[in-house]
Amino acid sequence: MSWAPAKDAGAFLQGLAAFMTDPVRPSRRGLLALFGAGATLSSTPVLAQDKLSTAVFTHGVACGDPTPSGLLLWTRAVGEGGEIRLAWEVATDEGFVKIIRSGVATTGPARDYTCKVEVEGLKPGATYHYRFRSADAVSRVGRGRTLPAKGVKAARLAVVSCSHYGFGYFNAYRAIADLTSPIDAVVHLGDYIYEYGVDGYGGAESKILGRQHQPAHEIVTLADYRQRFAQYRTDPDLQDLHARAAFITIWDDHETANNAWMGGSPAHDEKTEGAWEARRDAAIQAYFEWLPMRDPPAGQPRHALNRVYDYGDLVSLIVIETRLTGRTKAPSASRDMIRDAAGRPDPVRFEKEVLDAPQRSMMGARQEAWLDQALTASVKRGAAWQMLANQVIVARMRAPDFMSLLPKDLLDDALTRPGAKRWLESTRLGLPINLDAWDGYSAARLRLYDTVRKTKANLAVLTGDTHMFWGNRLHDPRDETPVGVEFGVGSITSPGGYETISPDPRIYAVAEKALVDRNPDVRFAHARDHGFLLVEIGRQAITCDYFKVANIAVRGGSAERFCRISATRAGAMTVTPTSA
Repeated sequence: MSWAPAKDAGAFLQGLAAFMTDPVRPSRRGLLALFGAGATLSSTPVLAQDKLSTAVFTHGVACGDPTPSGLLLWTRAVGEGGEIRLAWEVATDEGFVKIIRSGVATTGPARDYTCKVEVEGLKPGATYHYRFRSADAVSRVGRGRTLPAKGVKAARLAVVSCSHYGFGYFNAYRAIADLTSPIDAVVHLGDYIYEYGVDGYGGAESKILGRQHQPAHEIVTLADYRQRFAQYRTDPDLQDLHARAAFITIWDDHETANNAWMGGSPAHDEKTEGAWEARRDAAIQAYFEWLPMRDPPAGQPRHALNRVYDYGDLVSLIVIETRLTGRTKAPSASRDMIRDAAGRPDPVRFEKEVLDAPQRSMMGARQEAWLDQALTASVKRGAAWQMLANQVIVARMRAPDFMSLLPKDLLDDALTRPGAKRWLESTRLGLPINLDAWDGYSAARLRLYDTVRKTKANLAVLTGDTHMFWGNRLHDPRDETPVGVEFGVGSITSPGGYETISPDPRIYAVAEKALVDRNPDVRFAHARDHGFLLVEIGRQAITCDYFKVANIAVRGGSAERFCRISATRAGAMTVTPTSA
C-alpha cells in the first residue's frame, strides 16, 4: 500500500475545495475521480476487501491526545449510504513492513463521516506511522509520537494559536511541517477556526485572497460548524502538519463565539440565534468530531475539558479550559465603569469593585480544585516543570498612555479614526489593556498563584489569543514574588490590532517598547508578525524560540527566528532578540 500525489496538484486542490464548499454531495464516481488518482491499494490487504466500505479520504489524517501507551488516530471517509467500515494500521516504519496494530473502525453521518481510533499497547516515547483504508482507497500516511515514560532529558513542542482562514495562508503550519528536527507534539491553544461570516471579521481580506468562509454566514448550528471545520481541513498546509506530528488541543472562544463565557457570548443573540447552550453544544460536538482527541467520558460535560500530558518526570503539560467551564462574564470598561458625581470615570473604584471582585471566575471552583490536584501530583512525582496550556494572557498588562507616547504626526493621524480615537483616549486611565484575559479576573489569578505557591510548582505557561508574541515573568502582586514564566505565541494569520490604530509601521516599535516599560511582568513584546513557538524543555531550563513567517498573503513556508527566551528553574529569564 502506498500514497502517491496526484499528478496535477493544483487541479486536485481546486477540485477538493469545490467538493467541500458545494453543499450538494457529488456521486461516488465523482469522488473516486477526484481522490482515487492519489491513492493505490496494496495487493495484500490486511482485511478482505468485501469487509470494507467503498469510500474516499477527503481530509487527510491526524493523530493526537498521546499517552505513554497510545495515540488517537483520525480521518474522514465519505462514501455512499450510511455506515462506513474502514481498516486502520499502525507500523514502526513508514513503509509499513512491520505492522504492529490493525483493526476495523466505523463511521457515518452521525459523526459527519469522521473516524477516530484509540490505539493502545504502544511503547512510550516512540514514533509510529499509521494509515487508513477503504475497499478501494488508502489514506496518506501519518506519524505521531507517544509520551515518554521515564529517563526524559528534553521535550520539544511547537505552539500555535489563532488561525483565521480568510486573513491569509497558513504559512506557519507549513513551516512547522517542514522542520527537519522532530517535535514531540503540536500544542494548539485555540481559535483553530473562526465563526464569522463573509461580512464579518476578515471578510474583506478573504475576498481578495479567495479564502472566504463557508458557509457564508456566521456559524450557529451543528451543520454550520461541521462545514466550517471541513473547509479549514482542506488547507494543504494544515493537512500536512496534522500528518507530521501528534496534536494536543484546547479551544478558545472562536470555536464557539467571540469572547465566549459559560453563560453566552456578547456576539450571540438568543432572540435570533437560539439558546446559547444549543450553539455551544453544537460547536463542541463538531470540535470533537473534527480534531484528533478522545471524547470525554460518558456523563461528563463535553464543554468541561482538562487533561494532563506527562513527559516522564520532565514536565507535566496541564491543559486548562478558561472559556466554557466556569468563566463568568468578562467586565467591560465602557459598560461597567464606575463614575464619580460629575460623571467622570473612576478607574480606582472600577478596579477595586469590579475587576477585583472575588466572585469573578476564570475556571470555576471544580476546575480550580482539579488543577490543585494536578499540580500537587506532578510535584509529588518529581516532575521538573509544571506547564499550563492556557488560552488568555496571565501576566499583568496595563495600557500605556499612548496619547502621550505616540509621535505627534502619528497620533494626529490616528485620532482621525473613530475606533482608534476612542481606544487611545481610554489608555489614559491606566487600566489593564485586555479585560477578557486574566487581568479581568484578578481574584481568580490570585487563587491560581496561591495554588502554585502552595504546591511549590515550577510554573511555566503557554498562552495564545492575543495575536502577539510575549515573554512574561509572572509576579504575585501582593509581594512581587516571582510565580512563574509565560510564553505567548502570536497568531497563524489573525491580525494583532495595532495596524488599525495606524498603518504607519512605527506604531509597532512604540507599542512594544511601551508595553515592556509600563509592565514589570512583561519582558518581551512583539506585535507585528505571524508565526509560532518552538519550546525546548530541559530539566534546568526552558528555551523558547520565536519564529515569524513570510507574508501570509502569499503561500510559503519560510520561517525566521527573531527571538530566543530562556527561563531557568532558579527564576532567571534571558531575552535574546536575533533580528530587528
